[in-house]
Amino acid sequence: MKKENFRSPIYTIDSAKRKAIKKIEKNWRGIIDALCECYGVNGNDENFTETPRRIAEMLVLERCSGMNSKEVCIELLKKSFPNMYDTKDGKEMEDYDQLIVTTNPVITYGICPHHFENVEYHIWTAYVPKKNFVGLSKFSRFIDLFVRQPILQETLTIELANIIEEALEPKGVFVLVKGKHDCMIARGARTNSNQYVVTSSCRGVLQNETMKNEFFELIKNKD
Repeated sequence: MKKENFRSPIYTIDSAKRKAIKKIEKNWRGIIDALCECYGVNGNDENFTETPRRIAEMLVLERCSGMNSKEVCIELLKKSFPNMYDTKDGKEMEDYDQLIVTTNPVITYGICPHHFENVEYHIWTAYVPKKNFVGLSKFSRFIDLFVRQPILQETLTIELANIIEEALEPKGVFVLVKGKHDCMIARGARTNSNQYVVTSSCRGVLQNETMKNEFFELIKNKD
């Protein structure tokens, strides 16, 4: 097998992943056979031949590759730019409350842990730096990685805020997540396809109503 084409170099196919792929492939072969038998469908259809392998590789190498990645995400965000002083007057950053926001959301995809259905996430992040700034691309990269796992949206929101807080030690953090859940759209209640679940986590100085309002004003109509 070839190495995965991910931006993060940690995702090569090691022995544990090869073992998982083989085990999942075997189990999915049985699942497809059982479904075909249940509904009287020809299980030897060539369209099903490679399906168990494709599903196994998709789960291990893509959709669930963010499992147990919290420490990797923290280390990624710790690669920040120190900026203790304003270049104009030498005033320490402690004296400023500069709000940094990703005004356009990171759009990425996770999995519902209850049904393993797809979830489309639109995620905004904001922080007020204390001593360090981080390149905005780092936010997109760590979010895209961490989301790749079966996780509740409520837990995801809290954990994203935890990662930012632990990595940057900012004065404030805000994470806003909008999730479109196929477990509600494609099955079960089969709700309107434009229905979202919205969750947020607000920490530190961003709990201040003025700064909170500034955050919402900056991201308004940026979905």
